[in-house]
Amino acid sequence: MTESTGYNFITLDQLYSQPLEIDWLIEDIMPSNSIGMVYGASGCGKSHIILSMAAMVANGLPWFDNDTKQGSVLVMAGEGLAGIARRIKAIEIENNLTIDRAKLHISDRAIGLDTIEGHKLVEQAIEELKEKPQIIFIDTLSRHLDESQENSNDDMARFINKLDLIRLKYKCTIVLVHHTGKSENQGARGASALKANVDFSFKVSGENKKCTFACDKMKDADDAISAKCFAIKGINLGELSSKGKPITGACVVKSNTAVSLKASLPSNDETALACFHPAKKEWQNAYIKTCTSPISDESKISQYRRARTKLIETGQVEEHSDGSYSINEAA
Repeated sequence: MTESTGYNFITLDQLYSQPLEIDWLIEDIMPSNSIGMVYGASGCGKSHIILSMAAMVANGLPWFDNDTKQGSVLVMAGEGLAGIARRIKAIEIENNLTIDRAKLHISDRAIGLDTIEGHKLVEQAIEELKEKPQIIFIDTLSRHLDESQENSNDDMARFINKLDLIRLKYKCTIVLVHHTGKSENQGARGASALKANVDFSFKVSGENKKCTFACDKMKDADDAISAKCFAIKGINLGELSSKGKPITGACVVKSNTAVSLKASLPSNDETALACFHPAKKEWQNAYIKTCTSPISDESKISQYRRARTKLIETGQVEEHSDGSYSINEAA
């Protein structure tokens, strides 16, 4: 028998022996054993969101009504530890919980994960932990690149391949926290290979201490996921500074008010509204013909579905019981 090289082909029977049901780390949000991205403009609330996820996965508690699978969580942080400590403490106080101290770990600095040495050091640090990670958050992507360029498709494809080595070794989910470009409507900053090579992607839009968390890619499941709306709430941490002032932190809490999307609709939403048709199939076909992006029809269909969902959520379009749609002129 030939010794395995670590790269193999399997039979169709072996393929069919795998479970068809998706194994969710966060139900309907993040699949287990996958690589994804959460991105948004600076200060929009994305770090608050991923820390709330980290806390709930560490304790196996629902993340805003979505069940989680409990496991060890690593946060590769690129900012000051004091700020992270205040945010995590705020989560504990707001949710009246004590985060499992054995399951949540924070890095003491950023590291060039794209380098041979950086990758080696991260794996060594993981091996020293008592429990291997269920999920790793990398906050932010740019702070963990030393040799790679965000705008290079080759560099980003190679970087995702490096992350895949970690994912395969530990069977964990890896989440990149990333920024938008100069224009928020253009999506995640940098090379298109980044989004093309991840399994899921969520955009965070925020202003005035409110933010919206919306799916724009889910490779192996339905990406028409209802957006979640949050407010960033200041929390008194119960301690005083050396000047006698209350020390505060902040965390995301559920909100019924979405960030206003009507004033600055993303271009895909504008396109969907411009070619509106009351019948779903005709509306989809019209979108494919109207959309000028140099992408496949399959990608255009995904764009259309996300745009349709957003238009319904923001009240621009109404969905009727017979499956037809109408534009809400009063919106």
